[in-house]
Amino acid sequence: MRVAAARGTAFRCYARVDVAFAGGLVGVVGPNGAGKTSLIEMIHFGCAGYSPRTTTESQVIRFGSDVTRVEVDVDLRGGPVTSEVGFRPGEPKRVTVAGAPERSVAGLLSRFPVLVFTPDRLRLVQGPPALRRAWLDRAVVRLWPALGAVPAAYARALVQRNHLLRRIRAGAASPDGLDAWDGVLAAAGAELVAARERLCSRLVPPLAARLTELGGDPGADPLRLVANTDGPELLATLGSSRRRDIDRGSTGRGPHLDDVELHEAGSDVRRYGSQGEQRRMLLGLILAEADLLAEERDELPLLLLDDVTGEFDAERRALLLDAVGRFDQAILTSTDEADLGGRATAIVRVADGVARAA
Repeated sequence: MRVAAARGTAFRCYARVDVAFAGGLVGVVGPNGAGKTSLIEMIHFGCAGYSPRTTTESQVIRFGSDVTRVEVDVDLRGGPVTSEVGFRPGEPKRVTVAGAPERSVAGLLSRFPVLVFTPDRLRLVQGPPALRRAWLDRAVVRLWPALGAVPAAYARALVQRNHLLRRIRAGAASPDGLDAWDGVLAAAGAELVAARERLCSRLVPPLAARLTELGGDPGADPLRLVANTDGPELLATLGSSRRRDIDRGSTGRGPHLDDVELHEAGSDVRRYGSQGEQRRMLLGLILAEADLLAEERDELPLLLLDDVTGEFDAERRALLLDAVGRFDQAILTSTDEADLGGRATAIVRVADGVARAA
């Protein structure tokens, strides 16, 4: 997959922007604060339907405007297509692909294989388990669109069971009502655990290879799913913990509490890794998922990489550029064109909220 052009109105610092992109390794170059990160974010917003930088999406709208619109012309193996996303806070996003309305924003994940690195996403490695669970579930949807309903089905069942638990605690409902919801939650949870286990087992070999390629030492087991409970046993677990769940008003066991352990050379990267090692782990995860996407969907994903060379010395920067340069398209931001090591096939210059292909 590659982006041929991106257009936006009232997105972040851009009043209007219209930029064409070449294939290969594309450098987006300009001073700090010029709009490089916003351009990467805009492309992701147009392809995936959400911002990789913030969950408060009203922030993506330019100050003084009340609506934004992004269009991205994409070249896929099946041919060229345009994705359009319009957004006004308080209203559902308006999404069309090739001129036809898309049923939901989530549908874009399975249509457009796009992976993004931003320094903010280091929280995936450094932060709480909820971030890693969200990453797992999005990766499942990207890789296997037929499983797209699995994470959402579990989330809906969990909300309903927790609501009933609170009503029981308040004396407004009978505990007998939990029998049905325990069955629904256990079935959905078993599917979710199986999907996550499948993803993690498939990720280990490419992650080990990518960490090695980036100058790291993956050791024997760089990634491991830490499941809160075994999927097939979830129904029995829910039954045995029912009294405690009623007392707390929430479900205390299940895949909504899972985590992923990330290791390099046998050491927990989240706890003990340096900033550079954590950055390498995040890049390894992105490239490993890209390898799986290429294998499963016969299409290399688009890579959007913001300030990706920071914290790397010249040797590791060269290793990274060699790795991403083999994709159909990788768009990298940098304040200094020299950081691209002469490998860029094209440059987009950004200054004062204006982006132009050089």
